[in-house]
Amino acid sequence: MLDIQKFIGTPKIVVEKIDDTTSRFELQYLPRGFGHTLGNALRRSILWYSAWGAITGMRMNGASHEYHVLDGVKETVIDMMLNFKNLRFKVDENVEKSQWISQRFKWVGQYTAADLKLPSGVDIINPDVYLLEISDASIEVVIDFRVEKGYGYYSLDFLRDREEKEDGQELNTLLIDNDFKAVKYVKYSVEDVIDDFSGNSKDKLIIEIQTISSVITPQELLSFAGEVVASYAKLFIFDDVYIDKSLLVDYYDIADTADKMVEDMNIKTIPIDALPLSERTRNALIKNEVLYVEDLEKKRKSELLSMKGIGRKAVDEIIDSLENMGKSLEG
Repeated sequence: MLDIQKFIGTPKIVVEKIDDTTSRFELQYLPRGFGHTLGNALRRSILWYSAWGAITGMRMNGASHEYHVLDGVKETVIDMMLNFKNLRFKVDENVEKSQWISQRFKWVGQYTAADLKLPSGVDIINPDVYLLEISDASIEVVIDFRVEKGYGYYSLDFLRDREEKEDGQELNTLLIDNDFKAVKYVKYSVEDVIDDFSGNSKDKLIIEIQTISSVITPQELLSFAGEVVASYAKLFIFDDVYIDKSLLVDYYDIADTADKMVEDMNIKTIPIDALPLSERTRNALIKNEVLYVEDLEKKRKSELLSMKGIGRKAVDEIIDSLENMGKSLEG
């Protein structure tokens, strides 16, 4: 890390759980420019290189092609393929990365992913996915599907070429192009925060992630992406190149001292935007050059009332907002 972190503070991650599948991560703070550098790399890694299990092939008794229709089944073969394509799995690192799993459906009614009987080491991530409906009690549908652990996107051309290079495509195998994502969306934004000690700004990186199911957490996806990005970045640290480390610091070296340094140097760290104030009150404070919560704590109620654009209602709002943060006016 750059030694500027000693002045802007130890980087901290604040995690806000929005619901069972969505979380927001705020990294406070980074040197200017690093927010977009990290945010873009992490977002692309999560979207493209998250490693989960997905279905890349199917076989059905009595179906030789995807346009076939099975008697007693509501869906066409291609509809069932599209439904199975949506499934995602957790595949244990100690089991085969690619394996065929057989299922028998022989009762009248609707079936979802929760009805699948999976081998040890393979768990369904999204059990609510609808698969098919049987309307004839006299028939039995046997489906074999290939669960494969991977990342990126496997196109039909890629799957066909791979089948030919291996043992050749088995008769009646229906290939399914697929990605391996278990995320609905990943978005990031970077906020410029005024850095009082230098007059420049620092970055606050905000990443929001929503997964397809509560079975996996946004933290899992972000942790894996962080490991991937870090492992590739380390490739550019050459053993035979001298690195001047006079402007670098280790995270653990500054973790215990950075916050104290900020306090000792009287550096203001909490912008006025951190308070849940109305836009009118916030703008009035800024126009009166009250830019930080630390500035506000040094003000008296009478001082605020004498400021242009701030009345009693605004002062009450400010007092309530400060109390919610465990802070108060000077008097």
